[in-house]
Amino acid sequence: MTKKMDELSRTICPQLRHFVVFSSVSCGRGNAGQTNYGMANSVMERICEKRTEEGLHGLAIQWGAIGDVGLVADMQEENKELVIGGTLQQRISSCLDTLEVFLLQDRPVVSSMVVAEKTKIGGSMNISETVAHIMGLKNINTVPPNVPLVEMGMDSMMAVEIKQTLEREFDISLTAQDIRTLNFAKLKQITITGIQEKIHNTNKISEDFDVLIRKTKDADFVPDILVEFITKKEVDRGNIFLLPGIEGCSSVYKTMASGIKFSATCLQHGVLNIPDDSHSVMKSAAYLLPHILKKMKDQRKFLIVGYSFGSLIAIELARLLEAKDFSGRLILIDGAPDQMKILVNQYFHCASLEELRSTVLLGLLGMYATINKETLALELNKCNTDEKLKVFHAYFPKDLNVLTIENQKLIYFTIYNHIVAVQDYDISSLPRLKSSITLLKPTFPIVSFTEEDYGLHKVTEGKVQIHYVEGNHITMMDNDKIISTINEEWVEDNIIQYKEEEEEE
Repeated sequence: MTKKMDELSRTICPQLRHFVVFSSVSCGRGNAGQTNYGMANSVMERICEKRTEEGLHGLAIQWGAIGDVGLVADMQEENKELVIGGTLQQRISSCLDTLEVFLLQDRPVVSSMVVAEKTKIGGSMNISETVAHIMGLKNINTVPPNVPLVEMGMDSMMAVEIKQTLEREFDISLTAQDIRTLNFAKLKQITITGIQEKIHNTNKISEDFDVLIRKTKDADFVPDILVEFITKKEVDRGNIFLLPGIEGCSSVYKTMASGIKFSATCLQHGVLNIPDDSHSVMKSAAYLLPHILKKMKDQRKFLIVGYSFGSLIAIELARLLEAKDFSGRLILIDGAPDQMKILVNQYFHCASLEELRSTVLLGLLGMYATINKETLALELNKCNTDEKLKVFHAYFPKDLNVLTIENQKLIYFTIYNHIVAVQDYDISSLPRLKSSITLLKPTFPIVSFTEEDYGLHKVTEGKVQIHYVEGNHITMMDNDKIISTINEEWVEDNIIQYKEEEEEE
């Protein structure tokens, strides 16, 4: 019929706007017992492809099961959904909406189906029982666990079905050789390993946050960009400037401030403080620069301290100040461009921004509450940004009274924006600084780095000094050695200097 319609339309109505045929997923994906049906649909699809190649319209749509009419609708009992070949029934209204989309694109063969939710490890489906069902084994408890499946009657067709089912239903990929040596003991071990990996991966997210991000509370959120600390002020050498970490809050320096000998001002850079620019290191620095210049007055030398993510903003502030003929030095506390890139890639490697949003929310929630992270991850992945936040607020423990809903949003958007800022930050084409840099590294680093100076010799032409502080990325901030470093009371042991060798003329 399709062949005849093609021939007739070419002569009777060569300007035909649409030539549409209904194929089936049985053709595109295959279905046991429907070879002839699939072959016939395949012929229709080839006709449409040929028409398209010749400049005529041709569209073949591979439909899945249709819910309101036809054979599948007749098979339904009491409006229960049938799962056929891993798909559910698609409503006629949905088909019509989809048809409109298909008519507006150029591909000759397309498909539309409603995929049923896959059965994952830990759900109602058991891997061993699934394989036993394929092989026709009714009671796996009576089957010797170490006997290979091939010795129990698994033929080549069963092997293919087992391989595809494990990939489709359980996300387990095995080679043909693996399938041939498979037994029920190995299947049981695969199940246990899969469960352990899921538990490890979901727990790892919140554990990572504990060593990357400090817990915040309502008192930490201050709208002022500049926060003046009460310091000793024993030495009159102008203001020093402090940049906090990924949370953007000045509270990280509050404890050590009383030991600093100079006037100290913290530059807060969270969403509450610089809402329009926190997603960019460059824009954050440019926004903060006028505030620094106003505080410096007649001061021509600068000392900027940056912690973690704040180190990147500190570097760019130094670059902007040098361009205005200021000179000075930087103290970077476990932060550098290359190091932050590796950290973000290691702990926040996500396929999309939506996945990153879910990861940040899941990690934050894990810092404040004991939750079923796997269930929450699945729920978050189904939501858009606004819905994700509603889920986050719903799970956040009300009895803690540490963060209002507004501050929950602020810390989420701040951390998310700063991660995006790290991903977009690129210094490869920027001129190197002239300022010297002192790098403070923890004795328990969160990422391994081949270069001792975190690659800072590529950031500056000046001297790079390295000093080790006991603790990890979070706990090192409670160490008095940081105050000593800021006050220039250097401890000489464990200092390594990096200088680029210059050719002597």
